[in-house]
Amino acid sequence: MIMVGVLSALGAAPATAAADPSTLLHYRFDTAANGVVPDVSGNGNDGTLRNVGGMVADGLLTLPGGSADSAPYLDIPTDELTGVQTLTSSIWLESQSPAGNTAAAFIGAPVGDGQFSAGYWLLNPANPNGYVKSVITDSVNPGAPWTTEVGAGSTNAPTSGLRTPTGMALYTTVIDGPAGTLTSYVNGERIAQTAITRDMASFGPDLVAYLGRSTYADAGWKGSIDEVVLSDVAMTATEVQDAFIEQSIEKASSGLRVPTEATSDFPLPSTSYGTRLSWTSDDAAIVVEDGLARVVRPTSGEQDATVTLTATATAGGRQETLTFPVRVAADLSDAEKLALDLEGIRITNSGDIRSNFSVPGAGPNGSSFTWSVIGGSETATVRAGVDGSSKTIDVVRPATGSAVTVTLRATAGIAGSELTRDITVTVQPLPADQPDPEAYVWAFFTGEGSGAEQVSLAASKGNDALSWNTLNEGKPIFTSTQGTTGLRDPFILRSPDGDRFFMIATDLKIDGLPGGFATAQISGSRYIEVWESNDLVTWSEQRHVKVSSDFAGNTWAPEAYWDDKLDTFVVFWASNLYDTTDESQRTNVTYNRMMYATTDDFITFSDPEPWIDVSRGPGLGTIDSSVTKSGDYYYRFTKDEGTLTIREERSTDLLATETGTLPGAGGPADQWSLVKDQVASGLPNGEPGGVYLNGEGPSVFPANPGDVNGLDWYLFIDQPDYHGGPNHYIPFGTDSLDDGDSWEPLGAKLRENLPQNADGGKPRHGTVIPVTRAEYERLLTAYAPAVAVQDVSVSDVVTAVGTAPSLPSAVLTKVDGSIETVPVDWAAVQADQYGAPGSFTVSGTAADDARTPVDVTVTVRAGGVLPGGPEPSTPPAAEPGSSSGGDAASGAGPRDGLASTGVDTEAVALLATAATIALLVGGLLTRRRTRRGEI
Repeated sequence: MIMVGVLSALGAAPATAAADPSTLLHYRFDTAANGVVPDVSGNGNDGTLRNVGGMVADGLLTLPGGSADSAPYLDIPTDELTGVQTLTSSIWLESQSPAGNTAAAFIGAPVGDGQFSAGYWLLNPANPNGYVKSVITDSVNPGAPWTTEVGAGSTNAPTSGLRTPTGMALYTTVIDGPAGTLTSYVNGERIAQTAITRDMASFGPDLVAYLGRSTYADAGWKGSIDEVVLSDVAMTATEVQDAFIEQSIEKASSGLRVPTEATSDFPLPSTSYGTRLSWTSDDAAIVVEDGLARVVRPTSGEQDATVTLTATATAGGRQETLTFPVRVAADLSDAEKLALDLEGIRITNSGDIRSNFSVPGAGPNGSSFTWSVIGGSETATVRAGVDGSSKTIDVVRPATGSAVTVTLRATAGIAGSELTRDITVTVQPLPADQPDPEAYVWAFFTGEGSGAEQVSLAASKGNDALSWNTLNEGKPIFTSTQGTTGLRDPFILRSPDGDRFFMIATDLKIDGLPGGFATAQISGSRYIEVWESNDLVTWSEQRHVKVSSDFAGNTWAPEAYWDDKLDTFVVFWASNLYDTTDESQRTNVTYNRMMYATTDDFITFSDPEPWIDVSRGPGLGTIDSSVTKSGDYYYRFTKDEGTLTIREERSTDLLATETGTLPGAGGPADQWSLVKDQVASGLPNGEPGGVYLNGEGPSVFPANPGDVNGLDWYLFIDQPDYHGGPNHYIPFGTDSLDDGDSWEPLGAKLRENLPQNADGGKPRHGTVIPVTRAEYERLLTAYAPAVAVQDVSVSDVVTAVGTAPSLPSAVLTKVDGSIETVPVDWAAVQADQYGAPGSFTVSGTAADDARTPVDVTVTVRAGGVLPGGPEPSTPPAAEPGSSSGGDAASGAGPRDGLASTGVDTEAVALLATAATIALLVGGLLTRRRTRRGEI
């Protein structure tokens, strides 16, 4: 543990120009009330924070960046700036925006009449080529003002100047109108001087001034600002350097944070605020080397050590010496380390184990763990884990019935000492045999707009993968609180035993990210986001799991496949790889490789390995793989960034790798070989006159038995607008994965039946998963109560022998209490079913949005008038030559026959009518109830 303290040998505040009458405004960011930053110059030019997210704390203004319309910024009054011919701007800042078009500071004419700006000065610490930019527009071109920029790193000279410094730096710009010069300094050193013909006064009487944005529709700047001083004098080179030296040492010393107590190594900065720092130690308990304080704790039983670290701060010709006392506590005893490490063991889902799971192989205090099963050995065994240090508990779930308690023993060891801890877990029995899937669930995101990088779910309209219900009133169901706080490319898969689901997603938020996808591939997330559920409705807390190495620039579109041969999950994703872990040294995108790792539980992962390592051109590789299996072959669909199309390959070995070049057709079965290049390109995309040519995010999945579209396989391909598409998935279907030319376009139907979010967004890169009827109905009950059916009512049917029954509509009571009467698509009734007295059941599917299953009982009765039932629509014909009880010659019918027996025929008719009415009423009240939520 490191206890962080702040010590400073210099108590003086940074030098200011507050008493200088030339100072126009001065922000220190010590305080801010209600979003107002005080101007300590005394001129009353208080700044105002606009939009949400900017923060003033610890002497810094911190801006998180974001889209042009939502990013926070500081709005600066301009009364003191209007008409100024000479201006010196002195700004301490640390830029966290990647190279791109952003503005840390801007003063200029406001936007009007659809134009950009009549003139401006702009400071950007990292232009698109990574150079410091401080420019003024030296002529007027309202349609393209950037073409008139002059100064360091201007648009007209983007590859010259100074690379953006690391950490907090002082950016000084001197605009000297009378002298006709623009001079830029970084940390007191001049980086450029340019002749100018315009100054601040030439911009006009109406100005705006900002920190963190400009009048361009560029993303907001991201970073921290320590101090800002604007004055109406032209500082000389000597004055600029002197001010830097004085301020840098004072700021560096006051900003140094050295722990007051340490039990493990900690970093020592070599620079701070442009000041060089060198360190020494007066005790062997801390050894200074390579920018690191290496802590060597006194052995257990010895006294704690008190170490003095000395920092020598150098800027220009000035030096200051700073001292920091650090207490180094004596080491723990082996027994204490063992106890702490054992106590820290946590097993996720310990009371609800449904698959193999990982346990740690070592503790943070140096213990090594060995594991054994001391109770329930028929249910669990131990083997080596997926990451080389963990262990895997292999689980054999009991047959359907009661859960089983398994006792694990963890033995922790250090230098011959051992300590044990027994941990119990509960292994759930195998689920009952699952029925065939009868519906689908779709997880997706909708794009890059504000709020769109979240995950939504949709449910099919019964067993139809091309017709969908919108869930949760069109609002996303999953949002992220970790990493970038953006979610894209969700993938849901079922565990091999069928009763647990995992969802993984990309940790990526493009909305408002300066540099967009390029930045995301250079310095993006190395994590994936994970959730799990037993029912698709109740999900675990989000897990933010690192799967990529520090040499990766991004971790995109993770998918996973359970492989029976490997007895583990294989997770795969796309990453750019670099030869350095220092993101600031990465200047250009390399190319995406498809990577893979294995996991037992989506908690512990093996080290990532390249799966497809093929460059497809500068900055281009392969992304977005989706895998399924048919027979002996795995089939993989991947986006080729060289052609922006989908490539289909097959192999009998899931983990076979590709390097150098993409394979052609043929080749060994256990290597990947080409089935079809540019899958489905040129086919209709379902839009009027539209064609699918390019796409990404392929999702392949099997059709359910009985799917109404009569296909065996589906392939959904995301066709965003930047690939000429409608910005949603385009579907294709086939009966043969081996025939790459057999894909049929299905877009016209899906286009008319897509789910749609409340903001108009439609499904982009995601996944479709088949589900059982019970799973489907639980999801509808939770997220679409106006679609989910609670009860089904149908009238029982009575017919006569030989007469086809007339089958009824269904009355559906929904979970939200509404009632709907709908027709039913009944199964065909065969003549032999109503050829003799008795009863039989007819099944059907209601024409509601849930395609609810419906059954009706048909009773077949003998006789011309049905006792207790309606008359048949066609009277039964008499057998040839037989007597119907009347005189055939006279045309007398059954009623006359009854009269001849002496029976009161009027009374019989009345009794039959009353019985018929009673039976009909009883039939109308007969209800077929469907209980929700049962498997």
